[in-house]
Amino acid sequence: MLSLNGWVMDERSYAARLAASLLAIPLTIQTDRRAEIFGPTLGDDEGVYCVGLYEILRHFSRLPDVERAWPEGEARHALEWALEALESFSQARRQALGATLPEKAETDDVTLIFRVLEDRLSHAYLNGQEWLSGVSVGFIDIAVFPIAGLARDLGIGMDLYPAIRRFVRKVRQLPGFVTMPGIAACH
Repeated sequence: MLSLNGWVMDERSYAARLAASLLAIPLTIQTDRRAEIFGPTLGDDEGVYCVGLYEILRHFSRLPDVERAWPEGEARHALEWALEALESFSQARRQALGATLPEKAETDDVTLIFRVLEDRLSHAYLNGQEWLSGVSVGFIDIAVFPIAGLARDLGIGMDLYPAIRRFVRKVRQLPGFVTMPGIAACH
């Protein structure tokens, strides 16, 4: 059985848990505070060991019962953007939540992430796609969901982001959806 070593408050660990749950991949979850800094790791009984969300999602895509295709071409660039955005968001969130004095969490970089995500979701919707990954939820959507779902942790008002709010509602309705502390019940 696969074992995820992660931290409950880490967005990347959450994305790995969410992916496994949505794809019906059984996991045991081990708490590892190092994931807060270095990201999650995945291991199995056969010695397969994946470090980081990219490798974990890639491993999930290769499992025999998983019907999600690994993104190629332009979709691969979208996944790389999503993972980089998640990493930047994760750093900003850790800094804001760990600050001893009040700190402005919504930096220019974080605002740019939300604007690009809003544009990408709006573009997909206007082109008749339900998801960033195409006709069904995929790895790109899973990678950006923690950004969208945890916006309030950084004090980001969602009034300017209707496509992101719609996206969060759709993901929350998926069979197998799991939550983490900080994911708002509604947007």
